[in-house]
Amino acid sequence: MNVTMDGDLLTALVGLMEEDRDIFVPARLSILVYLYFTQKAQFTRLQKTLGLTSGNLSSHLRKLSKLGYVRISKHFVELKPTTIVSITQEGSEKVRAQILRMRELVTLAVDKDQKAGPIE
Repeated sequence: MNVTMDGDLLTALVGLMEEDRDIFVPARLSILVYLYFTQKAQFTRLQKTLGLTSGNLSSHLRKLSKLGYVRISKHFVELKPTTIVSITQEGSEKVRAQILRMRELVTLAVDKDQKAGPIE
C-alpha cells in the first residue's frame, strides 16, 4: 500500500476494510488475531475470551474455515468432546499482512499529527 503523507488516511483505512470484508468483521478479526498469537484454542476459550455466543462464534468460524484461514477439529479431552480451532498458515499470513498494513496507516497518521502540532 502506498499512501503518501498528503493522502487521505481515512480513505486509505476505509479502502483497506472494503478490500477484505471477509475478515474485517470485528468478530472474525478478533478470532484471527487471537489465534495468530495463540496458534490454537478450544472453542469454549474463544467464546469466553471474545464474548460471543456459541451460535455467533460457530457462524464466523464456518466462514473463516471456508476461506482456509482456520482449521476446526474435534478431540476428546478427559473423555469430553472438545472442539479445537487452529489458525492455518494462510490465516497467519493474512493476519500478519493486515497488521503490517494497519501499522503503516497508523504510522502515517501519527507522523501527520506530529507535524501538524498541538491543537490550541
